Amino acid sequence: MSGPDSYFDKPADKQMARAVAEGDVPTIERLLETGEVEPLTVGRDATSWLSIAVAARQKKSLETLLAHGALGDPKGKIAGQALYAATVLDDLYWLERLHAAGADLNNYGGGDLLLEVAVDTRNRKTLDFYLEHGARLDMPSSVGGSVALSTAQARRFDLVNEFLDRGASPWVMDSFGTTLGFTAERAGSVPAWDHRSPMNKERLLLLERLHAIGFPKPAPTPDEGHALREAGKWPPPNAPRTAPRPPNP
Repeated sequence: MSGPDSYFDKPADKQMARAVAEGDVPTIERLLETGEVEPLTVGRDATSWLSIAVAARQKKSLETLLAHGALGDPKGKIAGQALYAATVLDDLYWLERLHAAGADLNNYGGGDLLLEVAVDTRNRKTLDFYLEHGARLDMPSSVGGSVALSTAQARRFDLVNEFLDRGASPWVMDSFGTTLGFTAERAGSVPAWDHRSPMNKERLLLLERLHAIGFPKPAPTPDEGHALREAGKWPPPNAPRTAPRPPNP
């Protein structure tokens, strides 16, 4: 089995990777203070000292690295990868500590928008941490959509409605031309979809909210959506920025 040192080539970097994973603080400090390794070194697969410390759950390593400037740009790739490693853990400590050190939650890690990663964990405490500490709901995903759209594509319409409650744009469209309306309509047309389920009620609520603000019915297909955007017709002129829940009857 390969260890964390396998992501690096230089002997000193290999030694550093092992020290971080083992919580060997004296070796970490010696290598950094003598300049044998750089605090912002990145190995293969975007592996950094911080991501190793988080993955290995080494608190002393993490604190030592942060004290030596290993976070770098709060919005940079090192911070993003470290946050990704922290987000997929059940223990919020790592996420809280990186954020307290300045790491920006509005970032990408593991190839995805970190807020999407938080949703994918299905850990409500992790998602709440992001939502309560400034994660932007309309930050573009890796394919140009948003967390609301990717969550709709995962058929978690309860969360989509929550994101709309929090001000997410109902008009988001990804690079393929896919919209919330199209995604919700398509889900209901799948033979295996349970139309008696609570999630179907959330899907219908989503469509009701969209139609109430003038969302096309039926929704444009991805090709049609792409054409509308290219023509400067998406979102429609004077489109409301939010889609409120309908009033209780």
